[in-house]
Amino acid sequence: MGATQVPIILGSNKTPVTRLAGGIEMHPVFATIGNIDSEVHSKAMLQAWHCIAYIPIIKFRVHPDNQPTLQARLWHKCMDLVCTNLKAAAKDGCFMPDPSCNICHVFTPLVGHVCNLPEATMIAAVSKNASPPTMATQADFGQSLGSRQVPESSQSR
Repeated sequence: MGATQVPIILGSNKTPVTRLAGGIEMHPVFATIGNIDSEVHSKAMLQAWHCIAYIPIIKFRVHPDNQPTLQARLWHKCMDLVCTNLKAAAKDGCFMPDPSCNICHVFTPLVGHVCNLPEATMIAAVSKNASPPTMATQADFGQSLGSRQVPESSQSR
C-alpha cells in the first residue's frame, strides 16, 4: 500500500470579533488543502476554507514595548496547540478515506500560511521594517526610489 501527501495551507488575519463586546480582536485561523484548484480557493461561497481556531489578542499589563513580543509568543503557543495533530500526521502519517472510500496512508505537511504583512512580521518574529521571508532589513535595500539622485548626464539637455 502506498502513501500520498495532502498539503495543508493555513490563513489568518487579525479582525474585530464584535463591536458590542468592546472591540475585541482575535486571529481566526483557517485551513484548506493545497490540491484544491485556486479558482475554488478564491471563492468564499465554495467553502474551501474552514475556521479551525480563534486565537485571542490579549492586552498584557506590561510596558507597551513588550506587548508585541508577548502577543506573538501567545500566538505561537496557540498555533502549536492547534497544529498538534497536524504535525503528528505530517511526521507519521494517518489513515483517511479518499473520495472513493478507499483507505489511504496520508501525510499532511504544512506548505503555506496566507496572511497580510503585519501578521507575517509577527509570525516570522522580525521587526516591522524587515522582510518576513528574507529577514532583510530596510537598510539592506539601500535608498528608496524617491530619494535617489538622478545622474547629471541624464538630466534635461
